[in-house]
Amino acid sequence: LNNINIMNAIRMITLMACIPQNVRQLMASAFHAPSPQRIIAISARGGAACFHSRYLASRSSSDFLSTYQVSFPTCAHDVSSIPSSIRLLFSTRLYSSPTQSNNDLAIIAEEIDPYSEEAKEALSKFYSENEIEFVENESIDTIHDSLLRLTEQVLSWNARLNLVSRKDCTASVIYHRHVLPSVALLPLILNTKNPERLNVVDVGTGGGFPGLPLALLLQKRGAQFTLVDSVQKKLIAVSEMAAELDMTNVRVHWGRVEEMYMDDAGKKIREHYGRYDVCLGRSVTALPRFCGWVSDLLKKKKNGGAEEGEEGRLVYIIGGELDDLVESRIVQDIPLDQLLSRPEGTSDKRA
Repeated sequence: LNNINIMNAIRMITLMACIPQNVRQLMASAFHAPSPQRIIAISARGGAACFHSRYLASRSSSDFLSTYQVSFPTCAHDVSSIPSSIRLLFSTRLYSSPTQSNNDLAIIAEEIDPYSEEAKEALSKFYSENEIEFVENESIDTIHDSLLRLTEQVLSWNARLNLVSRKDCTASVIYHRHVLPSVALLPLILNTKNPERLNVVDVGTGGGFPGLPLALLLQKRGAQFTLVDSVQKKLIAVSEMAAELDMTNVRVHWGRVEEMYMDDAGKKIREHYGRYDVCLGRSVTALPRFCGWVSDLLKKKKNGGAEEGEEGRLVYIIGGELDDLVESRIVQDIPLDQLLSRPEGTSDKRA
């Protein structure tokens, strides 16, 4: 259905299953109707759907009805249980342009099974287009497998602890909304004169994003990761996931980031002060405030050079518009869709 013009698609569908109330509500909203009953007459026996006469008047019944059949889950309780192709179809208003919204594209992206060859090929394309070379015994198979194992860990822990939103929490949602956007930062982190043995801090890591997927992929390159959060129970889960995945390059820090590099007496804590090549963040707070928090964690230039290699960098995932001050200071502003070679508009996030 995704490649068919929306108007033609509507004419092709005969709904054959017993359609739940939430589906009727969804379909009704596409027609700007006050109630589902005025737009769609549902027969529990036959399962046929009759659309508004305003539309049918311009279409013959033979045009409208076809042998294309769609089955809805009889146990549906929310929109997430409806197949994405149907959500896409009826989220587009009858008389609107068939162009796809951001939410529609995100639904399509999440419909790709993370265990499928298609998902593996997309990951391979990402590595190839960003010219990321494999190290040691790496291959796209081992990388894909490790990301799937991480996805399963997050899914398991999220059932016990709210690491990410539990709404529609499936392996596909975790992989496409959390794991892949984290992986998208890989070329930005490796874009340095000395990409080996990087020291990286992830501030406000929450359920381990974006730090955990990146630490998994950069372990063989000698990168060390410190994942910071003020919620201890989340860090316990992150630490357990890292151990389960044999990640020896991850440590966690519980507390406020402002207290990492300065003690109560105002003395610098050398373990963290000016020690990091890269600082990561994902929609933690307003970017100017975040920069103020993490500035003293990053390596600084000293006497025209860098104290240890290059000056530290901030890589931050953000959505929405940037204010003029922030925009004047950024080095790069790249949509995640561009990094992942996905259709523009799949995500509104940038790095």
